[in-house]
Amino acid sequence: MPNALHEKEPGATDIGETLPALVGLLAASSPTGEAIVAPEGRVTWAELAEDMHACASALVARGVRPRDRVGVLLPNGLRWIVAALAAHCAGATVVPINTWYRSAEIAHVLDGAAVRLVVTEEQVFGRDTLAELAAAGLPGDRALVWRAGDPTPAGPPRDLPGARPDDLAYVLFTSGSTSRPKPVPLRHDRLMRNARAIGGRQHLVRGDRLWFSAPFFFGYGCSNALPVALTHGVTLCVEERPAGDTSLAFIARERCTVYYGFGPTTRNLLAAPGFAQHDISSLRTGTTGFTTEDKRLVREELGVTEVCGVYGLTEAYGHSAMTDAHDPLDVLLHTAGRVLDTQELRITDDAGRPVPAGETGEIELRGCVMDGYLGDPALNDGAFREGGWLRTGDLGTLDADGRLRVVGRRKEMLKVKGINIAPIEVEELLCTHPAVDQAFVVGVEDEHGTEEMVAAVVPRGSPPPDLAVDLVAHVRGRAASYKVPSRIEVLAQEQLPLTDTGKISKRLLRKRLS
Repeated sequence: MPNALHEKEPGATDIGETLPALVGLLAASSPTGEAIVAPEGRVTWAELAEDMHACASALVARGVRPRDRVGVLLPNGLRWIVAALAAHCAGATVVPINTWYRSAEIAHVLDGAAVRLVVTEEQVFGRDTLAELAAAGLPGDRALVWRAGDPTPAGPPRDLPGARPDDLAYVLFTSGSTSRPKPVPLRHDRLMRNARAIGGRQHLVRGDRLWFSAPFFFGYGCSNALPVALTHGVTLCVEERPAGDTSLAFIARERCTVYYGFGPTTRNLLAAPGFAQHDISSLRTGTTGFTTEDKRLVREELGVTEVCGVYGLTEAYGHSAMTDAHDPLDVLLHTAGRVLDTQELRITDDAGRPVPAGETGEIELRGCVMDGYLGDPALNDGAFREGGWLRTGDLGTLDADGRLRVVGRRKEMLKVKGINIAPIEVEELLCTHPAVDQAFVVGVEDEHGTEEMVAAVVPRGSPPPDLAVDLVAHVRGRAASYKVPSRIEVLAQEQLPLTDTGKISKRLLRKRLS
């Protein structure tokens, strides 16, 4: 496998080894270039660097020292970006805090990451943030309040520590469907390398404008979209959240060229009443979700002709495998592409032995991956194999061309009447029905104590009265009989249970459908 860890991707900037160093390089090489477009306004690279240094001085004046942990609890926007970069510039590690969290969940983050200070405001999306932080155990003098419309916090001019390449840039909290969020430490140097590789697959160039509306507190934002924009010198166009016609108008007005949106974001835009009235033809490339239908919608309905399919996880710095922007449609729809040059990927059996091409096994990664979960050593039990291979818990296959196809989660595999079934296969089949927008398949225990397959589907628009019956016939006519769910429930989007990090919780869905 070629090793391109230190090679410059096409379109990438000359790189600093840390996020604040990279901002400094961009400010020097392109001072008047537009860096950020956000709800608070626009800034150039020079202005972003100035704000970053001013806010870093304010953090140091509040007692922040190198290797301290600084929480950021703000909505998407310029303040979030400046606060995070300023913490890095002060030598600290950023801990993004989920704006949906309540006090008990915030306390888990504050304690798990040993957060010293939190940058926030009095209310975020109508919630009393300071009260939630106080209830989580944060003393009032450890919150730096930055209100919308206020100038950038500043302290006395001073020499700033900056960050070292091997320093932690972030501690992100991530969870699957069955566990509390676990702290994932991510280093600056690996973050930079992987971001350059991610942007390279998209063929980003100077002058591109990346649209982003997912929460920055998730890895898709802070450890993907932000460093990808910085490493390629592209303008980051940020919204607080996807908002149908408002977002479409923003994309059209800003002539955004890069689309960053998974399935729910895509559906939000396509469902906008005025979708056809907005000219979003400037969108060219980007990244999107995992299912065939998610990718088809972006390619064919939104018209992003060079969008990339991806496979990744927070523990591996965002994306690990991607299709290329110039790959044919069939490759985009049916694979997650090839592994990035920053990582290695293998498929193994239960004993950790690599399996031949075409066989299913666990996806394992090495290279730009975390060194281990932060804190309790028990969190790392079973997380790695000898040689530094990260066990993802995902099942997949590699074809003869080295392209990955994700089959599902190991823990989600079903055994119905003695036959192994991958839920993702049935989910994708259900989504080929024109009335189905999303599908989720789980195993539940029947009255005899054996596992049966049950599906929950979210309809596209108003569901026909016999949708569940139609779907049974739809699957039966296209797959073996054992792949037909024993029961299909039609749910609204808001009825789907979520994990702490906003993913669909199959554990809670299984409980609901039992």
